[in-house]
Amino acid sequence: MTTKSLLQLAARGLALHKLRSTLSALGIVFGVAAVVAMLSVGEGARRQILAEVGRLGVNRVTVRAGALSRGTEAEATKLQSPGLSLADADAISEVCPDVESLAPVRTASEQIARDERRAEALLVATTPSFARTEELALAGGRFLADADVSDAKRVVVLGRELVDTLFPYDEPVGSGVRIGGEWYSVVGVLAPRELSRQGGRMSGRNLNRVAFVPLSSMPRERGLLDEIAIRIGESDKVRDSARLIESVVRRRHRGARDFELVVPQELVAGYERARFQFNVVVGSVAALSLLVGGIGIMNIMLANVTERVREIGIRRSLGASREDITRQFLAEALLLTIVGGVAGIVLGFALGLGISIYADWPTAVSVRAIAAALVLAAATGIGFGLYPAVQAARSSPVEALRRE
Repeated sequence: MTTKSLLQLAARGLALHKLRSTLSALGIVFGVAAVVAMLSVGEGARRQILAEVGRLGVNRVTVRAGALSRGTEAEATKLQSPGLSLADADAISEVCPDVESLAPVRTASEQIARDERRAEALLVATTPSFARTEELALAGGRFLADADVSDAKRVVVLGRELVDTLFPYDEPVGSGVRIGGEWYSVVGVLAPRELSRQGGRMSGRNLNRVAFVPLSSMPRERGLLDEIAIRIGESDKVRDSARLIESVVRRRHRGARDFELVVPQELVAGYERARFQFNVVVGSVAALSLLVGGIGIMNIMLANVTERVREIGIRRSLGASREDITRQFLAEALLLTIVGGVAGIVLGFALGLGISIYADWPTAVSVRAIAAALVLAAATGIGFGLYPAVQAARSSPVEALRRE
């Protein structure tokens, strides 16, 4: 019997009880839909997190001054920690051989004014190396120079949104703006930077609303910093370098926990662990749905075998082998699950689209998701359809005709 004739025979057998066949396939439909939706959410999140890491930089390590609670502040005072300072930045540069570039940073929220126009901005005081560390791109002018820092010049580099607000019609480079009551000359404009769709630890700062000034124009007591931005030369050395950096800073702070280390690669590893747990939970639900669907398919196939004993007896008496009968009923189960699997894939697409639209959560359906869904559907059909098919093949032609 050819494959085509076998599928036609299976389709005719299922068509005898259309409603019963449809209801038994619903478990497969919902199970496959759950698998596709789960994998689409996971794939969308994976792509987003990789994009976030790309924006933060896979070779980046950031040392931030910690937000001190009363206990942490008391500990830092007791241990006489100097706090995050320029001396820490110098020590990191001297001790860590894989540091490619490093930039000390101080930040403050300030209002920038030009004539009657005003804009709230994050003021970042840093050094020229920050452009290389963060891979900044300029749309015009220049970034900060060494002379700007050494001479404490009042110059500023503006983000794209600040330029659009303060200079909607004029050329910003060479113009003056007021920051904290002081006049600064605009020497450069950053190229637009794509924003993160999701907030949180991975989102980073909005560079479109940042104004960069020389570090020396924002002095602080004991040279304290808000963070130290670091770029490691090779990505495979980031984690080892991060451990060394943490050791250096902790030793200089006398063991006080008044700083935190942000390593995008570590954040990705933590995310992957969380995603695996999510996949296990949702996958268990999908497996349960497939199990229920498989039981439904076994039920209808056993009913078909019972109701069609005369057909089985006639086919056996006309020369059909047990293998032919097994293939016939197995083809019916497989056809039922494949049709349910295809319907489940379509429903999974719709669920993923709904999640993307209404929950503002990125989804992406991969070939892997479709292949996994179809394989699961086929495995369910074969696994739960094999027993009824074998039972049908074991029927004696004489007994089958006599029972009918």
